[in-house]
Amino acid sequence: MAQSIETFVAKLQTEGVDAGRRQAEQIINAANEQAAKILDDARRQGQQIVNEAQAQAAGTLARANTQLELACRDAALKLQEAVVRAARLVLVDAAARQLEDPNLIGKLLHEIVLSYVKAEQEGQAWLVANVKPEMRDKLVNWAMKEIGSQAVDKLRGHFDLNATLAQSGFEFTVQGATVEVTAESIADTLTQLVAPALRETLKKVMKKAD
Repeated sequence: MAQSIETFVAKLQTEGVDAGRRQAEQIINAANEQAAKILDDARRQGQQIVNEAQAQAAGTLARANTQLELACRDAALKLQEAVVRAARLVLVDAAARQLEDPNLIGKLLHEIVLSYVKAEQEGQAWLVANVKPEMRDKLVNWAMKEIGSQAVDKLRGHFDLNATLAQSGFEFTVQGATVEVTAESIADTLTQLVAPALRETLKKVMKKAD
């Protein structure tokens, strides 16, 4: 039986609706797939950014720790050196006060001269001592008082006393060799002796503080 126009039109409408629905579903599915792909790409990129940020943060922290350790080491070394310098200043001051005593200087020089005189069989040892100008007069007075003018005259044949030294203490020269006994030289010697112990003590104190 021939289709009526109404039936034909209805059929076209139905087929058109179905085709449109199928096309819409395809578009929706494609859109969903594209959205899922975009979301996955975004997640991967986000994770990559997070990983790079974590790696950069770890590197920055490692560098900061290294710099901090170096700074602490430098600070510890500077502290040790500062303590050693302070100790040396204390030793210089203490030695200088002792070496301002003419009684001490006189006894030391007297013993030194006698030792060199006895060491020479013919008594020809010639020793030159040098002190501060103000100390020279004090030593002369000390010698006259303590060992007497005859002993002083006897020593003059083996001993000269100059007065050109700029610091506390004395120096003496015999047979071309000069020995310095001053606040600076004494402090240098004592600092070399005590510095290792001071540094070791500071290390122990800083370890306990950690």
